Amino acid sequence: MPRWVRFLSCTVTGAVLSFGGVLLAAVAAERPPGFWRALQAFAVTPGFWALALLFCLLAAGAVAAARALVSLYGLPPAAAGALGGAVLATCYLAALVSRHLDAWGGWEGTLPRLWPAALWIALPFAASGAASGWLWERLD
Repeated sequence: MPRWVRFLSCTVTGAVLSFGGVLLAAVAAERPPGFWRALQAFAVTPGFWALALLFCLLAAGAVAAARALVSLYGLPPAAAGALGGAVLATCYLAALVSRHLDAWGGWEGTLPRLWPAALWIALPFAASGAASGWLWERLD
């Protein structure tokens, strides 16, 4: 299979898994009745589609980072994917925090919001990166 086809399929798989994982984490944190109505209202906005595109770009970055870790350091593909996904989730959270730090009240107001939410975002990205790394090797 050509590398670009593997890259595309692993990216799409990673994006779907990470987006689905973040949605499951949001359902667990927000409670279902009001969450589904809010999600339906948000799904028709340009912000939702920008977020979906961002998740696709992060998934592509996780696949590229995993391949670099496999090639450079000889890590197993699933571990490299999990590490690449976690690193990109950390970069995404750093960008999010830097954008909203003043509005959230500086570090004192941000840290209580950041800690549980950071874990709920990093876990789906790490899991989708691991699945993408595993899939890359299977499609070879």
